[in-house]
Amino acid sequence: MARVHLSDEDEREEAEGRERLRVVDRKIRDLRGHRDRLLSEIHRLSDEQKALADERRPKQDAVERANDRYRAVGRELAHVRQRREAARDRLQAALVDVRLARQELPKTRAARPEQIRREMQELELRQQTVALPLTDENALIARLRQMRRELDDAERNQGLIEAHEKRAHDLEEALKARKTELDQLSESLGRLKTERDHAMESMRAHLVDVGQLLAAMRAKATERRGVWEQIESVSRELVGLEREGNRLVAASRSRRQEARRTLGEYTRPTRRTPSAETAYERAAEEQLEELLRRGRVTLGG
Repeated sequence: MARVHLSDEDEREEAEGRERLRVVDRKIRDLRGHRDRLLSEIHRLSDEQKALADERRPKQDAVERANDRYRAVGRELAHVRQRREAARDRLQAALVDVRLARQELPKTRAARPEQIRREMQELELRQQTVALPLTDENALIARLRQMRRELDDAERNQGLIEAHEKRAHDLEEALKARKTELDQLSESLGRLKTERDHAMESMRAHLVDVGQLLAAMRAKATERRGVWEQIESVSRELVGLEREGNRLVAASRSRRQEARRTLGEYTRPTRRTPSAETAYERAAEEQLEELLRRGRVTLGG
């Protein structure tokens, strides 16, 4: 292909454009390398964020489990408290029943039928074996009659007394059972409180770990956002440089195309003899070169 001749002004612009294009290309290469490094940094930060998220997940699950256990123990505590209050009420009622039953028992115990019978047997034996004066004999007989009445009363009251004693005994046993129930519920309440406290401590410890991981993840996100901003800035600069490079290339192409069109206008063939045509073309080329040296060629001027 024939070399395209440019005017001095176009040559200067072409040289300046080539120099600027080299500068632009160098800047583009540098910025692309910088952007690649920033993208590698983004990938590194993303991997670190994912590692932190993977580490946080089981700890967050542990927090949820501790919270679920804490809530479950809290519900169980409320239920045990209700049962303990009911057991305390039952204990109070049993205590009242025992006191009332104790008041119903006679304060002085009457002699039992067996004891009266033994005393009567002793008196009868004395009457039969010992000669007593008439006065003592009569007194002994009166005493035996009185004891027979006491025996009748004792035999009648024995069942009632035994029923009272059995009821009092049963109420005291019920009172013991109520005390045992209350003690067991109080013990369960203490154990559940300890378990709830442990669940709270575990939840707090896991929350601290999760909080630290979240803080690290936020720091990585902030750092990653800063790198993205740098990438966007570099990308905008690259777009500007690429546009400038495209303009420089387009301007150079336009200058060369203009020179070719001008050359074509001056070298258009006409009907001449071969020798005359060759001479004409040579003269036209010389004129075109002279014109190009003087400045841009304009047609129709």
